[in-house]
Amino acid sequence: MKKIVISGYYGFNNLGDEAILAGITSLLKKKNKDLEITVLSASPAKTAKLYNVKAVSRNSILEILSALAEADLFISGGGSLLQDVTGNFSVPYYLGLAWLAKIQGTKTVFYAQGAGPLNKKWSQMLTSFTLNRFNLLGVRDKGTEQLLKKIGVKKNIELTVDPVFGLHDPLHNKRQRIKGKIEIGVSVRPWSVDYINQLAAALNRFSQAKNIKFIIFPMHQGSDEGISQQLKNKLNSEAEINNLPEAPEKALKEFSHLDLFIGVRLHSLIFALLNKIPLLALSYDPKIEGLMSELDYLPLIKLENLEVEKVVNELEYIFGEKYSLRKKNAEFLKQKNIEAESFAELVLEEVDSCES
Repeated sequence: MKKIVISGYYGFNNLGDEAILAGITSLLKKKNKDLEITVLSASPAKTAKLYNVKAVSRNSILEILSALAEADLFISGGGSLLQDVTGNFSVPYYLGLAWLAKIQGTKTVFYAQGAGPLNKKWSQMLTSFTLNRFNLLGVRDKGTEQLLKKIGVKKNIELTVDPVFGLHDPLHNKRQRIKGKIEIGVSVRPWSVDYINQLAAALNRFSQAKNIKFIIFPMHQGSDEGISQQLKNKLNSEAEINNLPEAPEKALKEFSHLDLFIGVRLHSLIFALLNKIPLLALSYDPKIEGLMSELDYLPLIKLENLEVEKVVNELEYIFGEKYSLRKKNAEFLKQKNIEAESFAELVLEEVDSCES
């Protein structure tokens, strides 16, 4: 039985990162049911139960070394693990794990990640030096590919998609019956730009003379609840906060009945797309623009440029074109699912080439 160790931002109650793990494990297990997967997690017991995997503490060097000693493959990803904006710890931590794997002769894969910003020279040098020694590099957007090449990554880079697209299941993605109310999903997050007043004003104007219910989805437990409540308090129409299930597949289904979606967090947008929901993306980070670059039929507004009139106009557009946009989303999903499965096959080729 081949053994894989997966590292990422897991066990921190961030539904987007948990969905990445669900995507990676489901894609790999779908193609090889005999894999033994161990995840480095901040909450090992919860992770093991949620994904039917083994899990060890991401902070225990002894447990990590023990897992890597038996592993055939080490996976770093996905998400945006390599960035130096929130602090100086992420880059050396995640790349350090890869070196621990390398020291023990374990193959390494950079799994469909985004990267950046990498503003510091030392983090750029450490990233390029390490990634050039990975066995397989996969990134989820062209911006990341360009950044890695710019900082000195010479190794071939596979352009793929976020692993969460591997959760697409057309058999369980059916439109619910026609409802009396228009249900609009919203996901917000704390950020340095004060945008909630403008967003609330836009939603209130759009909902005038329409029978609308807003459903607000906090994606990161312990982080998004406060700003979600702020938005709810400012809305004139009916609004509720939906505290999503911990299991990503179950959380994904909570989006299925929506008519429209407005999202700030990347994986809230992907959850909406996986349910074919027409959406408006509000970008706080280049990774949002990376996703939306292939969805030029859907609108994007940067948070710093958010204006009431602009938001209302874009919502009127996606509402008026919602049926045709759902069809376009369905075609987009088919292609992304194929790309997600193709990269998983490349990863498994690395596993299969390992000596038994």
